[in-house]
Amino acid sequence: MGETMERVWLDEAIELAKALWRAYVLEPTEEGGRFIFDSLFQSDFSLIGTGKHEMYPNLPAFMGGLGRDQEEAEGITFEILDDYYEARPLGEGCCLVFGTLWVRERPSEPKSLLVEMDTRFSMVFRREGDRWLLAHLHHSTPNVDQHRDEYYPKTVTEQANAALAYSKALERRAELDPMTGLFNHVAFEGHVCEALARGASGGTFFMIDLDDFKLVNDTLGHPEGDRVIVEFADVLSDVFAQDAYVGRMGGDEFAAFVECPLSVAQAEAKARTLVERWTACSDGRVRLGCSVGLASVARDQTFFDLYHAADKALYASKRNGKGRFSW
Repeated sequence: MGETMERVWLDEAIELAKALWRAYVLEPTEEGGRFIFDSLFQSDFSLIGTGKHEMYPNLPAFMGGLGRDQEEAEGITFEILDDYYEARPLGEGCCLVFGTLWVRERPSEPKSLLVEMDTRFSMVFRREGDRWLLAHLHHSTPNVDQHRDEYYPKTVTEQANAALAYSKALERRAELDPMTGLFNHVAFEGHVCEALARGASGGTFFMIDLDDFKLVNDTLGHPEGDRVIVEFADVLSDVFAQDAYVGRMGGDEFAAFVECPLSVAQAEAKARTLVERWTACSDGRVRLGCSVGLASVARDQTFFDLYHAADKALYASKRNGKGRFSW
């Protein structure tokens, strides 16, 4: 096979991989199911998934599981936040497509906990006539117990040897985002709700979003994108130090809540420092920036009142040029 034809075939395999994920995630319909079925290698298909039950050695077993999965997901709408694909030839008429897929539920109304999947996958395609067919799929999600730069969850294994200490660590870890160590969405909301119940008069809610983050992934790759997320979390924690609850709301979206009273000038100084500190982290390969939306606590406000007010202000910052803050 010539180099040009090989590239064309590999690009075809990537496009089929994208279409299959979209049919599974975005179109759990009979038509989507038919497309998936027609795209599988009928005589020798297998799948290993993230669920304990997802070990399908053949096509009939997989199609039965697919039907049950679609019934369970009925009424839930998903969106693909980001994806990444690479392809490699495996010999005559066979290739591998691997990458990542980040999917999150899109609720019709605010929810405390959203269904989210950040998976890594590998797909083996076999050529049949003038098209590719999927012969094997393996996808998995990262181990929440495994720290950055660990090749197996050594830390949590060591902690397990001290039962009392480990129990306390588990309670704490349940509140944390595994990548950044910040509060996860649910824990952050819970702490802010507790603060509001105490009064939190004069408190300030900061909604933060990285500007053009998809460009980082597309330009430098997803491992570099993960590093950017981690470095921003470190800057965010440093700017707010010990006087705030700081959380990762999902993806490249973060939030901070300062319970003690802040003047407008003090709150804006925090936002300005964050924007300037993060912009200064640019290293020439891609420009880094963030936008901030602020909202002050008003009487009888709920978490969602504050969240939506700050989110509205955040999008005003985005519309006005990014790399800035708004109320």
